[in-house]
Amino acid sequence: MDSPDLALIATKVVWLAFALGAVFGAVARRSHFCTMGAVGDIVTMGDWNRMRLWLLAIAVAVAGTNLLAFWGIIDLSKSLYTASRLIWLSNLTGGLLFGFGMVLAGGCGSKTLIRIGG
Repeated sequence: MDSPDLALIATKVVWLAFALGAVFGAVARRSHFCTMGAVGDIVTMGDWNRMRLWLLAIAVAVAGTNLLAFWGIIDLSKSLYTASRLIWLSNLTGGLLFGFGMVLAGGCGSKTLIRIGG
């Protein structure tokens, strides 16, 4: 490939990422997508709607990642997130700190991005 082809591909990737981000933002804003809100809805009202949405998002992400790996587009053996070791204390501490941060921020990371965008 010569340079103009790479520039064209890079431009297409940037526009595709922008379009996907805009779609995610619109859907997330409309559906009130938030991890902390989903857990809060269950605890306070017994409403599982947002948690089902969140679990569906995880299922789509896992299925999409595995399809990309199956088709040979990505190599999961080089990923940091598929390590076979599990360090319980680190995971527990990180989860508690992340949850505490969500409470202080008034929502999860996606909710913060939604607030920034509009």
